[in-house]
Amino acid sequence: MRILWRNFPIPEPFVIALAIGGILQIAVPASVLPPSAVWFPLGSILMTTGVAIATWCVVVARDNDLEQPTSLLTSGPYAFSRNPMYLAWAAIAIGLVLLVNSLWLMIGALAAWIYLQAVTIPREEEALQSNFGAEYEAYRRRVRRWL
Repeated sequence: MRILWRNFPIPEPFVIALAIGGILQIAVPASVLPPSAVWFPLGSILMTTGVAIATWCVVVARDNDLEQPTSLLTSGPYAFSRNPMYLAWAAIAIGLVLLVNSLWLMIGALAAWIYLQAVTIPREEEALQSNFGAEYEAYRRRVRRWL
């Protein structure tokens, strides 16, 4: 089985938002949650889950280039979510927020999610509708955007 690792995208909105949040956290530390021993293990679990889901997406995609898909992915994590890779990155970002307990990272993660929801995903859905027509429409009706 050949795996295209370019199918393991790092969404720019998350990278930019978390980088800015990280810089702000260093410059002006701000916690989002009260101190607790539960945040670190919970953050670790979320980050691990996110990496596992992202890896599962890459394995399922195999030879299908997600930038120029030749077929519609509907199995594996794509059977539960139309955007499992973004879901994975959201879990990673939230896990990082909990690990660091940072208000700035939380704001960054929220901003990235809003941008994906409002701009990136609608564009991708338009392209999939254009490329796969009725097949994508049936998939869209059957599988939720997130979970």
